[in-house]
Amino acid sequence: MNIKQKICLISALFLVLIVILTLGVIKPLISEIKKASATAEESRERLLLLEKTDQDYLKQVESDYKEINDNLDLIKSGFVDSKRAVDFFMALEEIASSISEKIEIKATEFPVITINLMGSFPNLMRFLGWLESGKYFLDVDLLQIKRIGEGETVEGFSAGDIRATVTIKLYSEK
Repeated sequence: MNIKQKICLISALFLVLIVILTLGVIKPLISEIKKASATAEESRERLLLLEKTDQDYLKQVESDYKEINDNLDLIKSGFVDSKRAVDFFMALEEIASSISEKIEIKATEFPVITINLMGSFPNLMRFLGWLESGKYFLDVDLLQIKRIGEGETVEGFSAGDIRATVTIKLYSEK
């Protein structure tokens, strides 16, 4: 083999090696770079969308805060002042007597109150309506209704009237 053939053979081997490297190593690297670039662009778009969404949400929160702040006195009026809880109990007794219910209030775990009522079903519904639409913030935790049976004798009530237990949680100022 002469020098010219050796140079051609070595050049051909280098050319084959360069082609193999290009197809085997460089092309996959370029493909990975393209994928990473596309992922970065997608992430950037998501971030911009999230930033815009966060700004809209922040504006909504600011609007809600202003509205709540404007109505703060109205909101505070719905809380039962623990120092003036007697007013709530007086209102409770007043509504119960106006619908001619027998009422028993247990407030040993204030602000959780248990109320036992006896009377007619429509009157119980009026009482519950007062609780629901009254000026105080409260949650009804438990409502048990039981009809007074034929065999039971409860003074002032007849069979068919109901006995109810209502447990409510009052929201109070601290």
